[in-house]
Amino acid sequence: MTPEIQKYIELLESQLGYSEKSNSYTKFGAWYGKNVEFDADYSVAPWCDMYLSWAAHKLGYEDWIGQFAWTVEHAKWFKKQGAWGKKPEVGALVFYDWSGSDDIDRIDHVGVVTKVEGNRIHTIEGNIDGGVAKRKVRDTSKVVGYGYPQRVKERLERKAKKKAEKETPDALREAGKPGSEVGTLQSPEQSLSAYIPRADDGRSGQVPLSGDRIQSPQISGDEPNQVRGRTEGQTPEQAQAQPQGEPRTTTSSPPARARRLRPRSRRPRRRPPLVRTRPERAPHPPAPPRPRPARPRARPRGRPLGRGSTPSRAPPTPRRPPASPFPPTATPRPPGRCPPSTPRRSSARR
Repeated sequence: MTPEIQKYIELLESQLGYSEKSNSYTKFGAWYGKNVEFDADYSVAPWCDMYLSWAAHKLGYEDWIGQFAWTVEHAKWFKKQGAWGKKPEVGALVFYDWSGSDDIDRIDHVGVVTKVEGNRIHTIEGNIDGGVAKRKVRDTSKVVGYGYPQRVKERLERKAKKKAEKETPDALREAGKPGSEVGTLQSPEQSLSAYIPRADDGRSGQVPLSGDRIQSPQISGDEPNQVRGRTEGQTPEQAQAQPQGEPRTTTSSPPARARRLRPRSRRPRRRPPLVRTRPERAPHPPAPPRPRPARPRARPRGRPLGRGSTPSRAPPTPRRPPASPFPPTATPRPPGRCPPSTPRRSSARR
């Protein structure tokens, strides 16, 4: 249960025991006719739903609980907001049909769920048992459905957050445009040059030096006569002692003495940074090339070896002839000689 729903139930509990007056008059109906709908007299109408609307208005929850006098329209409003269901919850508005149907158009009564115990619910209802606000314990056989105000509240908060996020970049873009109040210095009466300090007229160029001398006087036409005619580098007494008939000359550049009297800067001279360099080393002489060993010349194949030369390998061992399958003859043949040839006999008859 949220703190808002807790406050809402406590306000309804404070009105328990209220009963309608003579001719079915109630303060909830009179309030509804003056603040919600002005075209009818609701002071003597059935007030079960107006009782809930009155409490929502007192706490400022009318946007997500609703302001209705007809239970059918109230149930349809929850369904349109996407906050309609069949599961009981604490703080939900429960809608009844005494005939036991599930048709929204046949809803007869409404209350607020304060506790859920299995298939039984505890509620606070108005205009029940002879027109009294009371607590009731009912089963869910007559319930058509439930409206959930907390879901409506969460949906409205998400919608407001998206709208604020969409409007914030637009406001920043408008603030960055020229002529906007944010980040622009506007001075219509005076320009920025009026804020720059200026020296007094006629003395902006006079800089006193040692001996009360004037370095570079700039005399305007409005100065008194005793200031006019001063020569640069003179004291006031020397200017008065000078005869009036002599021509007076002024120079724009300061005299040489005035230049020597300028204070010198006492800032010490910066010495160049000490750069340590390593002495150059004599380059190492290049190493002489290493002699390559002479390769022995390959002996051409097929040429006989000379005297005193040794063969690179041993001569091949002669192979023995295979043994003859025939027995040896009584008279061995001398080696190295071929057997005598036997003349062939001709088969043809002469």
